[in-house]
This record gives sequence, C-alpha cells and structure tokens, in this order.
Amino acid sequence: MPATDPNAPLRVTIAGFGQAGRCHAGAWKAMDNVEIVGVYSLRPDHEAADIAALCGPDVPVFGDYRQMLDTVDSDFASICTLHDTHADYVIEAASRGLHLLIEKPICLTPEELFAVRKAVKDAGIRAFAGFQEFHYGQLETTIDAVKKGYLGDLHLAQIEYYNGIGVWTPQHWWAKTKAIGGSSMLFCGCHPLMMMMNVMEGRRIAEVTALDTHSSSHHFAALEYKATQVNLLRFEDGAIGQVTSCLDSLHPYYWRNTLVGSQGSLIDTRIHSRNMVAGLDTKGWSDLATRSINDAGDIKYDMFVPMFERILANLRTDAPMPYSDFDRAWEMHRILFACDEAARTGKPVSPDAYLPT
Repeated sequence: MPATDPNAPLRVTIAGFGQAGRCHAGAWKAMDNVEIVGVYSLRPDHEAADIAALCGPDVPVFGDYRQMLDTVDSDFASICTLHDTHADYVIEAASRGLHLLIEKPICLTPEELFAVRKAVKDAGIRAFAGFQEFHYGQLETTIDAVKKGYLGDLHLAQIEYYNGIGVWTPQHWWAKTKAIGGSSMLFCGCHPLMMMMNVMEGRRIAEVTALDTHSSSHHFAALEYKATQVNLLRFEDGAIGQVTSCLDSLHPYYWRNTLVGSQGSLIDTRIHSRNMVAGLDTKGWSDLATRSINDAGDIKYDMFVPMFERILANLRTDAPMPYSDFDRAWEMHRILFACDEAARTGKPVSPDAYLPT
C-alpha cells in the first residue's frame, strides 16, 4: 500500500485501555498531525474519565470493538486488548483497510498466525508489532553494535528475560491462564526471542530444543503453565542461540544479553571489541552509557515514542521500519511455536517442518 498522505492527520483508533493502551494513547498524543478518533474499552464506564483525560474529552468511547470501527472514520488501529482477542481484532481491522500496530504476542496459536498473515497480505496494509524496547536505549545500542560489526561474526547469543508474575502484577488475573496468557514464551518470552531475531538477523534457524519447569514458591502456584522455559536454537550456519523466559523469579525484573563474536563480546552494557575504535585496552571492558532495559519493569509512554516516530515515518515517507516490522514478528512467532512444541514433546523440532513458511 502506498505511503499515507503526510499532510493529512493520521486518524487512530485504540483497542484496549490497559497499561499498553494507555502508553499507546500517550505516545500518539505526542506525535504531530495524529488524531485519536475512538477508543474501545472493556470497561467503558470505569475508564471513560481516564480516556477523556489522556485522549481528549471529545474522543468517543465504545464498549464494542466492531461498533467503534463501524462508527468512526480511521486509518490506523492500535490493538492493545487481551491476548486471546488479538488475531480476531487484527483480521477485522485489516478487512477494513486499516494499518495496524499489534501488541505482542500477535496471536496465541499457529493457526491464528497464518490467518493473521493472510489478512495483512490480502489487505495490502502496513502492520507493525509493539516491541517498543528495541527502539531506544540499551537494546537498540546492542543491535546497532552488532550491525556495525563491533563484535564480528556472532557464534553465541544468549538472551535471558526474568520477571515475577505473581498476584502483585496487575495483569496476573489473566496472564496466569493458558487461555489468555498462553505460555511463558507467549506472555513474555516473545521479547527475548524477538531480540534474538534482531541480533541474528538474516540467519535461519535449523532446529530448536526446549525444557520447561516451574518454581515451587506459593507465589506462582496459580500459573496454569510452566513459567520457566529455556530454548536452544541451532542456526543453519552453526551459530548457537539460547533464549530464557523465566516468569517465576522473585528478584526484580531483569534482562540479560550475552553476545560473543569473532571480534568481541557484549554482556549487558559492557563491550569488549577489537573492531570498534583504536587504543582500547585489549584486556578490559568499555561501558556503554545508555538507558538500561531494566527500567522497563515500570512501563511509561515515553518508551513508546521512538517506535511511534518510526511507524509514522514508514507510513508517510516509506522510511524503513527496523526491529519490529510485521514480517520479522511473524517469523519470530513461527519459531516461538516450534519452541513450545519442543518443550511439550521433549524432542528437537525443525521450525520448517513444524510450521512451513
């Protein structure tokens, strides 16, 4: 689909007004020439005042998603609802020709994955996945260091995500369920797996293996799936990847990157490179002065602004969309479902055999 008219306001609808929906609203309000024209809420009476305060007093609020799409003229939909509705809501919006930003995960089953891709491709729309963390700070710096060749040719990448989804978590009531939370990888493991897709861009995964387990702590007894899963990825060129999703840790939110290549290594915000600038101590580490991803446990709308700026640039001027484009997110989900199958069966899984492209 051609770029949108840069002189016309982008008319945006927002589906869902939880934490992600509020961040989307704040980020859209920070964009030039963007108008929020409607909000769908699961609890319209309860959230109407907050929606008016953040989006504007004249923005209509709907208790029915399809009614919102039928009522307002819009160009774009932000899908921020519960995970089990994402696929249906994406397909509905795509059928009306709306561009889309889909919060992760974009779906919960392999069948939905293919249905969503067909809807997006058939409609010829532009779609994006809501991985805002790759567009600023530590993770963007890490991806850029790899792209610039500071680490040389990566042969080992380990991306680890730790969080504690207990009763103190606002999303606990639905995140704990298989029906909505899905699995450790679907609820949170999609983040480190998407990071893996970014740092190992262009490399195909030949096989995945996975093991899962769970904490004996009573704090996580309500989780309906094993909350810790470790996935090993074997790339066709021989490189190795490890993705850990641990949702039953009692320590604060923590994300850890370990990348090892032919010219250096990067661990969290420490880099050792033989290919960056001259004169560095070959026996030491250099610290990257960048915003840590470990402040992302407290999510705020400013974290979304860089991604939204890139979405607008893509829509208006055909600028490239890095890090969280739809095709990359679709491929990540394909690998994710293969990982969950490997954990379920205890056997290696070839993503191409399990979910053909």
